[in-house]
Amino acid sequence: MILKQLIKTGLITINYYKDGVLHKCKGRIQSLNLAEQTLFLKDQQENILSIRLSKIVEVN
Repeated sequence: MILKQLIKTGLITINYYKDGVLHKCKGRIQSLNLAEQTLFLKDQQENILSIRLSKIVEVN
């Protein structure tokens, strides 16, 4: 289900855990590496974040 939401072309919001703390990030999908199970998200400040798929809690 999460992968279907990631295909959206607009801005998405992802809630994920990093170091035991829940984070929220808004941006566009830069790339998706299924071999490493990593998502690269470009946020509104043009920073690229690397998020493990297993750490994602919710996608809006």
